[in-house]
Amino acid sequence: MITRILALLFIPLAAYGSPSRAKIAPDNEPGQRMVVTGHVFGIDGKPLGGVEIYAYHTDANGNYRLDNRYPEEPARLHGTLVTAADGSYQIDTIRPAPYPHRSIPAHIHFRLRGHGFDRQETWNLPSLPPNSVLRLTHDFHVH
Repeated sequence: MITRILALLFIPLAAYGSPSRAKIAPDNEPGQRMVVTGHVFGIDGKPLGGVEIYAYHTDANGNYRLDNRYPEEPARLHGTLVTAADGSYQIDTIRPAPYPHRSIPAHIHFRLRGHGFDRQETWNLPSLPPNSVLRLTHDFHVH
């Protein structure tokens, strides 16, 4: 029994156990699957490992929370990771939808902290036709 419980706890860690990878949306989350990869680079152009990235976005209907308690409560789809030694990261999630009844495009919010900086950035997603899994790259250049 204890072995089974430990297996259930650690199987997800084996899949996403690397601190440089985060799964923001569970497999059963409605919406088009999306994988975002990239790197964080310093002012000198060299990769920065050990940078904390907190990312969050809306669901497939354009809502941060189903109970309308955002921004008092965190977005439902969010996660934190730390970049690998080569500055790389990977986020497994769904494509967020634009806000309902507004002209703001679909986007992901990022907060990067480490190496003496703390910055926030919003990445507006490109318009792409639907397919099975989107694979997008987004690099950060910290100044």
